[in-house]
Amino acid sequence: MNFAFTTFDPSQLFSRLMAITHASQCLMKLKRAKTMKLLILVFLVTVPFIAAIFLEGGGGGRYHGGGGGFSSSSSSSGSSGSSEEHEHHHGHRPSNRPPHRPPRPPHRPPRPPTREQCDDGWLEFQRPNGIWCILVGYSGVSNGWYSQQDAQNTCTGMGAVLTGFQNENERMKVAEVALDKLIALGQTVGGIWVGATNLPGCRVNSCGPYNTFQWTDGETTGIEGFKWGVGEPDNSNWPGATACIQQFIVAPNYVGMWNGYFVNGDLDKYQCVSQATPPPRFYMCGKRGVRR
Repeated sequence: MNFAFTTFDPSQLFSRLMAITHASQCLMKLKRAKTMKLLILVFLVTVPFIAAIFLEGGGGGRYHGGGGGFSSSSSSSGSSGSSEEHEHHHGHRPSNRPPHRPPRPPHRPPRPPTREQCDDGWLEFQRPNGIWCILVGYSGVSNGWYSQQDAQNTCTGMGAVLTGFQNENERMKVAEVALDKLIALGQTVGGIWVGATNLPGCRVNSCGPYNTFQWTDGETTGIEGFKWGVGEPDNSNWPGATACIQQFIVAPNYVGMWNGYFVNGDLDKYQCVSQATPPPRFYMCGKRGVRR
């Protein structure tokens, strides 16, 4: 058996040992550098939070330059300074409190539902189709020269129409108001023009108490508002193209030609034109109530 022996060179071994040693030292330096960088990074990250905690809590005291002393935050000047510093930082950092909300407006009770109402001075009546308002007025004419058309013109100027009577309640309430006005004038009998005209074929000859006339205001319906004086509607051929209705207003102390024929509130078939009797002339205007 043959054995081969390798020649050993001490200089090569030494060189290799030196290279290994140098590599180990470089590796150690690299690890120390990484560790140092990590520590510096941790320091830089944690220091602001620690400082913020101390600043937020006051830190227990604050140094006042120039006086050479250390004053506690419990003193009045220290408290004031700490408060100012806190406010200073508070202005630059977002607050943890929720954003300020404006106060809620006070609770207002619901508004009551609107309803139809009449203007001041107008009588208010509940009709099947809503509130109906009636104004009773004196024309200022005491000699009879005030026709039914004049009364209609007066109502039109108020945004209303010459009205009829829906029922007995309306008829008598209007008569009562007109009577008060008549007595205030020092008179005992007068007439109110009513919003009605004769039906075809009934201008002269009566067609009965409920079929001779019709209401003209466009709102009044039915026959409950008719209540005639004795012998009315008559068969007279009154002047004019149509016949009309007036309501008699009679004071309790009236004495005259109409006694026994008309009482306060009765209706009378009559001419539509002037000159009319009884001479004191009244009107009654009607309109729908207004929602308010």
